[in-house]
Amino acid sequence: MTKRTAGAEAPRGFIRNEGFIRVVALLAALWGGVYLTWRIVVTGQHTEPFLFALLLACEVFGWAMLVSFCYLAWRLPGTTRPAVTTPRTVDVVVCTYDEGLDVLEATLLGCARITYPHTTWVLDDGRRESVRGLADRMGARYVTRPDNRHAKAGNINHALRVLRGELLLALDADHVPQPDILDATVGYFDDPALAIVQTPHDFSNHDSFQHFETGRHDQSMFFEVILPGKDAHNSVFWCGSAAVIRRAALLEIGGVATETIAEDFHTTIKLHGKGWKSRYHGETLVQGLAPHDLSSFLLQRDRWARGNLSVFRTPENPLTARHLTFGQRVSYLSSLLAYFVPLQRLGYLAVLTVMLLTGALPMHASLAGFLTFWVPWLALDVAASTLLCRGRASLWDGTYSLLLTLEIFVKAVMVVLRPTASTFKVTPKDGIDDGGWHAVRRLHLVSALSLRVLAVAGVAPLPALNGAALVVGVAFAVWELALMTGALVKVGRRRQQRRHYYRAPAEVVGVMDNVIVRVVDLTPDGAGLRSPHAVTPGRAVDLLVELPMVDQKLRATRLRLTVTGCRPDEDDGSPSWRVGGTVTTRHAGDHHALVEYCHVVAARARLSESGRLLPGLAVPDGGEGRGAGESGLTESLAAGS
Repeated sequence: MTKRTAGAEAPRGFIRNEGFIRVVALLAALWGGVYLTWRIVVTGQHTEPFLFALLLACEVFGWAMLVSFCYLAWRLPGTTRPAVTTPRTVDVVVCTYDEGLDVLEATLLGCARITYPHTTWVLDDGRRESVRGLADRMGARYVTRPDNRHAKAGNINHALRVLRGELLLALDADHVPQPDILDATVGYFDDPALAIVQTPHDFSNHDSFQHFETGRHDQSMFFEVILPGKDAHNSVFWCGSAAVIRRAALLEIGGVATETIAEDFHTTIKLHGKGWKSRYHGETLVQGLAPHDLSSFLLQRDRWARGNLSVFRTPENPLTARHLTFGQRVSYLSSLLAYFVPLQRLGYLAVLTVMLLTGALPMHASLAGFLTFWVPWLALDVAASTLLCRGRASLWDGTYSLLLTLEIFVKAVMVVLRPTASTFKVTPKDGIDDGGWHAVRRLHLVSALSLRVLAVAGVAPLPALNGAALVVGVAFAVWELALMTGALVKVGRRRQQRRHYYRAPAEVVGVMDNVIVRVVDLTPDGAGLRSPHAVTPGRAVDLLVELPMVDQKLRATRLRLTVTGCRPDEDDGSPSWRVGGTVTTRHAGDHHALVEYCHVVAARARLSESGRLLPGLAVPDGGEGRGAGESGLTESLAAGS
């Protein structure tokens, strides 16, 4: 077992003392119990019974969620790469329905570069001849079926009839794998009871709606804190993609679960109920495409919420399912109850608005009691929640994500109370983001709530409350209004995204117009570069670049650049011009080299620099190959090529 760890570093200045984090978490959990006892015993007199009960229920729920978070995030095990001692046959399955050929091509090229022996299968529920042809060109096998029954789950179950590998690597159509994804995970299956190894989801389009900043998105905390914590309790669940699964385990439970549209989550509970184990390998080995705009983001989260909550209505309900351990029940319930947090927030807002409208009190306490019990509880709750995130998410990040999903999660909870049929809808993998008002108008509930709080706290006459109650009530109203307004403003200020691909930074040497240029960003259909000479917009020029490949060789690649913009480069110390434009290729080999560099090599360099990838397969980056590349291009230039 190689002793290595992977995962993004906590932000500079963040407390890394695990002992201190656990002490604060334990104090918060214990003091929360003390506070709730005081609330029940002391604060119920002279209050409106319904408001008292509603506020107390919200507080009990919040305390329970903190306790479960403490339980799961108490200790985060490091990631290691177990040695592959027993060769195993592997099928790589790529599920697709209506994704664009360019998206699927990048994934299949990544599959072709996987170093461990495998067979790649394209499972096409779109029954497209163009996809069949692409699979043939990329060396993959093609499988389809006459209908789309049970969506992705049915697609995989149909393929299980022809798959013969001991293991299968499940990938979504947009999840481009790293070459050593199987080298890193197959060794886990020396444990004969292991069914699933899940790896993180990460995304190459850092301008997506769910990204907070480059390299950090709203799933970062889940994959860097929650899942490692679940690993300690044998409760890691399949997240739909980037997972290696034992085929025999799937066959034992009758294939992938089809009773809900959360086939991954539901299937894992079935596997755990049969005694199978799951593990988490916290090394980022795929790069996918995050939802580009708010509509796609909400569509995806709505499907997850409806599908996962539907498990409550199946025999795999974590409360009643047989043969689950205590840790597994806590883990699954914690994940499912997170969808009820919006109801908790609505409960708080209901109590607040009724109090400020009518003067009815949800609790009655002296100032001394308030300062003694409630203030320490609030401080410890915030401190523990922040510290347990290990710097992967801030309170604002969590609140922002909650407000975005507030309405769809409230509707999804109704699935438990009033069952309705849910259909599987594929999340769009491309498109544009209109931003601004087009996005804000999707957030109906948040907009309505912000106006309601503003009317209650700032327009309507305030009731006769004692000084402390009035100050606390108005303070919370202002705080909630600031959070909701901040979320709406952030959505409204999001700039329009018109590019088909996210422009990733690059360090590549090139030749254009017989001079050496530096390519600073590159995608399969566009490039930005620094040139010593200006180039007229609209002009089409040949661009020769040397791109590092997975096999550690530099490949001379010829591109046709159509210039769309040229301006003086003020950031460079020497006189130069910043040139941007679209690129095309004349030959399939050049196109594949460009896709391989953008989706595999450049992604690997970024992941290695951020600490998300363990040292292993050596792939040169543009910077390391600069000297040799520049020399080689100079020779090509001298030869007139």
